[in-house]
Amino acid sequence: MNCIVIGAGNAGRPVARILNHIGNKVRITDSKNLEKFPEKVQETLLKMEEEGVELQLGSNTPDFSGVDSVYVSPAIPKKAPIMEEIASKIENKELKLVSNEDVSSIINDLIDIDTIGITGTVGKTSTSHAIYEIFKNAGYKVWLCSSRMGNLLSETIIDGIVRGLPKENDIAVLEIPHGTLGIMFKVHLKVAVLTNIYIDHLDEFDNSMEKYAARKRMISCSSDLLVAGAPCRKYIGDLKDTVFYCFNEPEFASELSNIEGSDSEDVSKKSETPEYENSKCHISGYFENGMLGLKYNLEGVPHVSGNKSGELKTPFKPLGYYLENSIGAATAALCYGLDEKSIEKGLSKFNGVPGRLEYVGDYKGRDVYLDPSHVIEGFIKALSLFPGRNLIVLVENFDTANSRDKEKLGEVVARYANVMICSAYNETMDRLERHVIPETFKGVKDPNILKIGVDYLKTAGELSIKYSKPGDVIIHVGPGAITSYDSTKFKMMSGIEEGCKKYE
Repeated sequence: MNCIVIGAGNAGRPVARILNHIGNKVRITDSKNLEKFPEKVQETLLKMEEEGVELQLGSNTPDFSGVDSVYVSPAIPKKAPIMEEIASKIENKELKLVSNEDVSSIINDLIDIDTIGITGTVGKTSTSHAIYEIFKNAGYKVWLCSSRMGNLLSETIIDGIVRGLPKENDIAVLEIPHGTLGIMFKVHLKVAVLTNIYIDHLDEFDNSMEKYAARKRMISCSSDLLVAGAPCRKYIGDLKDTVFYCFNEPEFASELSNIEGSDSEDVSKKSETPEYENSKCHISGYFENGMLGLKYNLEGVPHVSGNKSGELKTPFKPLGYYLENSIGAATAALCYGLDEKSIEKGLSKFNGVPGRLEYVGDYKGRDVYLDPSHVIEGFIKALSLFPGRNLIVLVENFDTANSRDKEKLGEVVARYANVMICSAYNETMDRLERHVIPETFKGVKDPNILKIGVDYLKTAGELSIKYSKPGDVIIHVGPGAITSYDSTKFKMMSGIEEGCKKYE
């Protein structure tokens, strides 16, 4: 096959690379010159060129000579002039269209080991790492692919395939965001995990929660067994044989029901108390005296090997959303067929993930944390961990490539914060967006909260020392801890260290 890939963006690059990897002649085209792409993308494109992909960049007129197939990136507007030409060539049988389904089938053929796939609005990475820890400690060689390895998971997974990682391992644990699901929905999953479905990314789905949920449901298309958190029930209740897990958090349910605009209609109903929800779940988790435990009953669930019912309990260090996500990880391991002792051992070794409720250290008596929360449910689980302590929240620009409801998010953060220092810089897109500060602070109703707006995260870190005292908690929230972990942490900590010197 001689294939042209239209668009060298986030969708086109991994498709071009995997098509080239299996022996096709591939040309990738884009109207942007190489220099117009971010530095990391330039490196990827040049690597693809070394592997044999022909780059045709900086041209609005793709060269169709010598090609018999075409893949069109989803980002290409349907009314773009090039689309009419492509449609004509397909109709005249000059070109064959390569679909996402075709690409997904290719990827499936290349991952010839058992695979556990994880998706959800939040909790994907920590659940993936907890599953990895469980299987690693059970003696498996595990190919882990999460956002810690790269922000664009489709590209990271394809890179792993090209490097031969499926052949070097016994099992794959793959984080699969909604974008990556578009080219992976045919990949066979031994167990699929859907952590939750909350309001986010709706600008990519015509502001339709129904369309967003439908994309998340795609993870069930080729899975033997779907494991899902209780918040997913109203979106996937019609999917048979789903194994539901839940974690008893009455405080979280109460907080969520009090926030207008959150995705909490079911939680606010009397019949949907945590205790009632637990009774409807196959697996129910709890945390007592430093021990994480769960009770499970998988009687009658098809494709489950191993014990059908029982209870396990183990010492566990991380808190907050790690509790629920680790119950999800344990559920996946149980459904796969691991024994209780192996799961207990793995969970006891799990210490969390960098950038997710990461304890950075004690700075002049202040406990400093780095967290990526940028949805309502994440804020509640992260910020509610510090009752009775003054909270200085470094509020990073909540926008990425997606725009979010900053007023609503600011309102939720303000429920916990004593001081809010909001930075305007978009750490994901590398641009200054000063409008986000008044939009975020518009949601703050309490006049006693100190609100400070700054351009950059380093300045926010510095001022967090000035406006705090020993015994306080300084915590960063925002997506940069995921999308740009190293630089986000460096900027924040550079400011905090400077503040420690300046405000001694």
